[in-house]
Amino acid sequence: MKGYRLAVDTGGTFTDFCLLGEDGELYVTKEPSTPYDPSRAVLEGIDRIVREKGILPGRIDLLLHGTTVATNAVLERKGARVALITTRGFKDIVFIGRQNRPHLYDFRALKPDPPVSREMVFEIDERITADGSVRLKPQAAEMETVAGNIKNSGAESVAVCLLHAYIKSAHEIMLKKVLEQVLPHLSVTVSSELVPEFREYERTSTTVINAAVRPLIDGYIGRLEAALGSRGFGSKLYIMQSNGGVITTKKAREQSARTVLSGPAGGVMAGLRLAELTGYKNLITADMGGTSMDISLIHKGEPRFSTEGVIGGCPLRLPMLDIHTIGAGGGSIAWVDAGGALRVGPESAGAVPGPACYGRGGAEPTVTDANLLLGRLDPAGFAAGGELLPQLAAGSIKERIAGRLGLAPEQAAEGIIRVVNAGMVRAMRVVSVEKGFDPREFTLAAFGGAGPLHAMELARELGVPRVLIPPFPGVTSAWGMLSADVRRDYSQTYVTDMNLEAYAVVKNLLGQMVERGRQDLAREGFGAEEMRFDSWVDLRYKGQSYELSLPVPDGPPDEAGVEALVEGFHKLHRSYYGYRRDGATLEAVTLRLAATGILPGVQTGTLGKDGVEKACGSRRVYLSGAWQMVPVYDRRQIGPDWTAEGPAVVSQADSTTLIQHGGRASCDPWGNIIIETVVQ
Repeated sequence: MKGYRLAVDTGGTFTDFCLLGEDGELYVTKEPSTPYDPSRAVLEGIDRIVREKGILPGRIDLLLHGTTVATNAVLERKGARVALITTRGFKDIVFIGRQNRPHLYDFRALKPDPPVSREMVFEIDERITADGSVRLKPQAAEMETVAGNIKNSGAESVAVCLLHAYIKSAHEIMLKKVLEQVLPHLSVTVSSELVPEFREYERTSTTVINAAVRPLIDGYIGRLEAALGSRGFGSKLYIMQSNGGVITTKKAREQSARTVLSGPAGGVMAGLRLAELTGYKNLITADMGGTSMDISLIHKGEPRFSTEGVIGGCPLRLPMLDIHTIGAGGGSIAWVDAGGALRVGPESAGAVPGPACYGRGGAEPTVTDANLLLGRLDPAGFAAGGELLPQLAAGSIKERIAGRLGLAPEQAAEGIIRVVNAGMVRAMRVVSVEKGFDPREFTLAAFGGAGPLHAMELARELGVPRVLIPPFPGVTSAWGMLSADVRRDYSQTYVTDMNLEAYAVVKNLLGQMVERGRQDLAREGFGAEEMRFDSWVDLRYKGQSYELSLPVPDGPPDEAGVEALVEGFHKLHRSYYGYRRDGATLEAVTLRLAATGILPGVQTGTLGKDGVEKACGSRRVYLSGAWQMVPVYDRRQIGPDWTAEGPAVVSQADSTTLIQHGGRASCDPWGNIIIETVVQ
């Protein structure tokens, strides 16, 4: 890499920036997010970096961006007005959904509305059967009539999802051509190009989500590229995907639904990089920012993926990292419910107005206010400049929490921390214990602006023996994006009993998918030596309604390959569900391929400086029901020989690390703080 590489991660409270220099030096900074126009914070931060570093914009060769535009559009139902075209008789499929409930015994649970209204669903006479044969071909006159009706409906985007189009896409392509002729100003998403897989409800939901967010992403990227161009940026702009890879802006504007977990995916990529550097191959990553906490699990150096994601209560059947998100961040608001119980979140004060202590008009007490009142935060250490105001934090907590519960302000603040921690521990159990993993075999990698403050308490509650705090916790997700590669995903439904004959067909179909991926990556400028291809097959016991993904063995389609797949499935099924059915017929369902274009690697050097044992100061911190004087260390002065025992605080511009009583901290060669949580 000859020039600079810049990663930008837009969050609910802050937008994070991580610049990698020509010599491997990192420069990090943060800007308050601008929810009304996310690009404003992005551009302000880039302008500041260019100005403070004294570099020409043209020297930034690569710009990687994680955005929440698609995420917020789906969660808040503020996407484009979508028209859906489907096969006659299937108009209500996206509204009926499936019979399963989020909570089995909650009979009052309500399904969220899909991002399309019923009056915006249009039917057309056509039918392709499950074997791909054409029973009824759509007529040109009817397609033009439907296009005209959509034109008069006020639609801003169109989704097309026809029955069995995953087997044969001809009718969807015909409709797409007609729509582009009659409605050239609207974007058109067809299911066979986005998600050529069976299961009608999930395929329709995914297509509708893409149609809803596509105009917003298209406009956002267009404005951002224009603004960067006017500033003299000639670098390639890549957008982070939910699968941990990046895609070109062209592909992101077409298949925008692939970016719904754009920001959180950077945190998982950071976890993978940390696992590679440190040798801790089992990690639970916990990214606690201002609005939410994103949790994922890395086992034996590999992340966990899912093709059964849910966003805003709607299925999204696209490959994505398995990330569990809850509304628990520094800006999460504490409140007392009607029964007198203390609650925290999921509502957040966000960037505007922010926690009470920001002094920007926020009046609600938040987790950040509680940490400040308890002395855990330095009032002068505000990430985006300025100072935090302890008197505002104390006043908010006293008035709205302590007074109502009859507690001292310190007790109320400590209660807020305990409540939010309990919610985060439950969420961490979802990705570990509930998936068959023992937390005692993992290391907790905690980052985000608020993560290191809570990490040790979370680890002890969960039984995790070790905590890892990266060098720049507040911008770690952006740092993770720096190591991302370009990734294109392909899938194809192929239902068959798994035997040697079927395995030969599977290998042949995957070969065709590899060739398609090779051509796509070549068009993006990657050479053969810069390409990598990974393939999976979704398998299930015949008769099951769910499946598991297994990597396809290398080599020819022989009995050894079949046996390896079968035994691998039995073991994985036992790990997930506690039993295996040896001798039962296995059924292949869907073939998957990830085509990766490898970008220039990111070099991470070791720290050359020695550590200092001496604290730079001390302050009063409220711990375990009492005020204590604890040493404070400056993270900038910490090197590989540094050690400390809790209680102690490590302060830096983008975050604060709290070492609880009995914790033993040290610094590794890469600048990570390692805290052993178990008292011997």
